[in-house]
Amino acid sequence: MRIPFRAFRSPRHLVVDPLPSRPHGDDRSMARKAVAATLASVLLFTALVVADSTITVAQDNLASSAQLSHVESRELTMSEALAGSSSVHVLAQIQSYLASNPAECDGLQQYLGSLSAASSISGEDGGISYVSDATAIEAPAAFFQAAPGDNLSIVVPFSGSLPGALNLQANLSIKEVGGGGSVSLERHELHRLNLPILADSASTLCASALGSLAAALQSSCNATLAQAAFDSVLPRLVEEAAARGFALTAGWGSDGAACSATYWFTLVEPGVEGVTGSFDWTVRGSGTTASA
Repeated sequence: MRIPFRAFRSPRHLVVDPLPSRPHGDDRSMARKAVAATLASVLLFTALVVADSTITVAQDNLASSAQLSHVESRELTMSEALAGSSSVHVLAQIQSYLASNPAECDGLQQYLGSLSAASSISGEDGGISYVSDATAIEAPAAFFQAAPGDNLSIVVPFSGSLPGALNLQANLSIKEVGGGGSVSLERHELHRLNLPILADSASTLCASALGSLAAALQSSCNATLAQAAFDSVLPRLVEEAAARGFALTAGWGSDGAACSATYWFTLVEPGVEGVTGSFDWTVRGSGTTASA
């Protein structure tokens, strides 16, 4: 009986040194260099990541800043347009009143002083909401004499004041909000506006016509002589009015009482250039005489 032969390998023993052998001098130097290189790579990578993040944030901030700057620019441009539009609205209201309501010589200053207008415009345009309010009244003399010019160039030639014309004080209030509520603009300003009716000339012509016609009709109780006197002064008054930009027509009639007469006249300033086109401005005068 054979016993099978088995080859037994001698066992291997693994010995673990608790203190590994230290590298030699050259090995230590290479290790340091490897660690240094690895550390440099890590630091460089970290720096690149931080730099990239910083650039991204900067770009975002720049884009946001550019967007806000764009909104601010649009609001500024829009505010100029709104100031002009509101000014035109109040000027148009006053122009309409002047064209349809003749003034009376004996109440001319009260007539001009009672003029007023108000306008309100609101809406939204391209993400910017706006409200523009304006009021206008006759300007006190001290207001337009102190500084006749005005910087509201968008409504030239109706900006600033004109000697002898209807000068107005306009109060403008504009508010705009855009950029999702992050950008707002407000303006509160006083401006000088004008409509070129010849208010001072009308006042002068009123005084001249009233005095001259009354004197002519008081010269005689005889109707024929009174008519002759009236006719003699009328051409001069017509010429004087024309020289000041007005057309004058006049008439008179007897009241029926002895030596009593009523006279009247109309002054028309034709083709006044207004914001909505030309218009005529009319001033009327009248009086009564009684000869002694």
